[in-house]
Amino acid sequence: MKSAHHIATKAWVLFGLFAISGVAIFLRIILIQLDPSHEDMSAMLPQVRTIDPERGRILSADGHLLAASVPRFDLHWDPTVIDTKEETQEFLSALPELAQALATEFGGKSAQGWRNHLVDAHRSGKSRYVAIARNIEWDRRQAVQSFPWISDRSRNRSGFMFSEKPRRDKPFSPLANRTIGLHRPNGGSVGIEAAFDEALSGKSGQRLMRRIHGNYWIPATDDFIQVPEMGRDVRTTIDLRTQDVATDALRAQVNHHAAEWGCAVVMEVQTGNVVAIANLVRDPETGQCAESYNHAIGTAVEPGSTFKLASVMALLESGRMLATDTIDTGDGAFRPTQGCSKMTDTSHPDGGYGPLRLEEVFERSSNVGTAKAVQQVFGNDPQAWLDALTDIGLGQPLGIKLAGEGKPQMHASTTERSWSACSLTSMSIGYEVAMTPLQTTAFYNTIAADGRLIRPRFADALLDGDKVTTTFDTEVISERVASRTTITALQSMMERVCAPGGHGTAEDVFRDRPYSVAGKTGTARATASGGGYKGHRASFAGYFPAEKPAFTISVVVQRPTEHGYYGGVVAAPVFRAIADHLHGTRPDLVEMEPGLLAEVPRLPVSMNGSASILTSLYEELGLPFTIDSTANGEVPSHVAASTGDGLVTLTSRAVTESSIPDVRGMSLRDAVRLLETRGMRVDINGRGTVRRQSIAPGTAPRQGQTILLELS
Repeated sequence: MKSAHHIATKAWVLFGLFAISGVAIFLRIILIQLDPSHEDMSAMLPQVRTIDPERGRILSADGHLLAASVPRFDLHWDPTVIDTKEETQEFLSALPELAQALATEFGGKSAQGWRNHLVDAHRSGKSRYVAIARNIEWDRRQAVQSFPWISDRSRNRSGFMFSEKPRRDKPFSPLANRTIGLHRPNGGSVGIEAAFDEALSGKSGQRLMRRIHGNYWIPATDDFIQVPEMGRDVRTTIDLRTQDVATDALRAQVNHHAAEWGCAVVMEVQTGNVVAIANLVRDPETGQCAESYNHAIGTAVEPGSTFKLASVMALLESGRMLATDTIDTGDGAFRPTQGCSKMTDTSHPDGGYGPLRLEEVFERSSNVGTAKAVQQVFGNDPQAWLDALTDIGLGQPLGIKLAGEGKPQMHASTTERSWSACSLTSMSIGYEVAMTPLQTTAFYNTIAADGRLIRPRFADALLDGDKVTTTFDTEVISERVASRTTITALQSMMERVCAPGGHGTAEDVFRDRPYSVAGKTGTARATASGGGYKGHRASFAGYFPAEKPAFTISVVVQRPTEHGYYGGVVAAPVFRAIADHLHGTRPDLVEMEPGLLAEVPRLPVSMNGSASILTSLYEELGLPFTIDSTANGEVPSHVAASTGDGLVTLTSRAVTESSIPDVRGMSLRDAVRLLETRGMRVDINGRGTVRRQSIAPGTAPRQGQTILLELS
């Protein structure tokens, strides 16, 4: 409990502040009444002004600072504080060192230039406040405090004064730049900054301030009339490492394919947490990519073949078609009706696919098969088709917390003027319908989440310091968008698209991965601004691991112009790079056999390789080891490692220039270095350490000879 003395002291301080403010206002009125010319002078008197609070921080899910208000200062000098001959002499004596310090810290002028600038300002007496520097950081402000003349004078007696104006900084910009958003004090904020503005803003205070120049004010006293309350922090769902990987992978593909823009969304299956969201727009002149617009949230595009998931879901939910029912795709060309454009399959020049089961139609992404199946079931009642799409959750915004969500576009009725005889089959393959990449992600997530449509979430808590004050729960829009039977069938179909050794459009992308993927490629024509189509749009959407879904990922790349434009070539590699990262950093995604952990030795199983590297590593980690010397007593250059009896034993492994070394058990780096120094070419199959080599150890090498290393 505060003492009575403390409370009384604080009361008197507040009373004094109000008294000073009242006197200042009174004097201003008197001066203006006596002489209107004093109006400008009276404006220099202290006034009670509103003080903005420090804005709250925006944090990543793993605790990194994504946005914060940092102090910036403008520095001014009031030469009128030097009003005696003694002070003038002191100032002139300190001026050479002061001018040199200003030149060193701020530049812009030489030391002599700064001397002239300050002397002229002092002599002219025309301005009380001379601009010295603007927008300087805290550490530079502290440096100025140690300058000659300034450090020797009490507060404000040097004439050098700072006015503070906080600036919003993003330490990890441009990562998720458009999603974190911008804070504009006068309105127009976007992203998370706008969505949580009330919590971030805090509460204003009041303070007695004195105007020094223009609209620059400094505190007239050390105390507040009302102390401002700092805004609360927002903890986002963004994982900084995953965001970094997603951005880098997307940039690589956008640049490699000389695309217009690209975006990627990574979402947790069960929570709806958006752990990464990347948006990159490529400058065609410079080739540089930047986050200049949030396409993932704001841009609704015709999805193309990724929409076939919705088409097949509606077919299965109708009860009139099974995954095993056959559709004749013929020669790979199909004109739904007179006046409609002919649609084709990729294999049309080779004669088409012929009869396919519905699950194979999806696996091969057959336009003809999808359109024929939809026409067969819904051709006599196209309104039932539109109703089926509505029933599975399409055509409506997700209602996310962030502003600017693009409105999905879909025919609501066959009586609309835009509906035509071609609309049914056109929609079936992803045209005459538009969705944002985030909406596509959420829809694909329903399959991973066993039919639940979950609203994407960008923040999970508000914090006051380290204390969580508010939490945001997972929001389920619909508990079930389709029957369990339909969801199970679609899960199997999506796995077939990515399964090694099959006929799926993404079979090659994930062939050698240690995890399974369920997904769908998409390749659509991209609409042009003036109407019609120009170029293509590549996409991929899916989830992994297929058997126990943890993350749903969607990727869209707009108008790739080089090195192909298919979804499996352009977009799917971004998915793969993100999945590689998550699989490698999330032990919970790796399926382990029961009892396997109990069998792991207490000491690590070491690779063979360079003796110096291995011994340095063991010493750094504090692991016990012993090394056997060679026959002549020298420490070997390369060793074989074995674990046992509580330590790692390193034994000499002969490596001669005249024979191919035994690189089995070595790291790939060591093996390649040894072999290439002998003039050999190295081919690699697999990942990990060397398990087998195609040429036996001890064989004499030939210049340019190729050796195949199989990795485990």
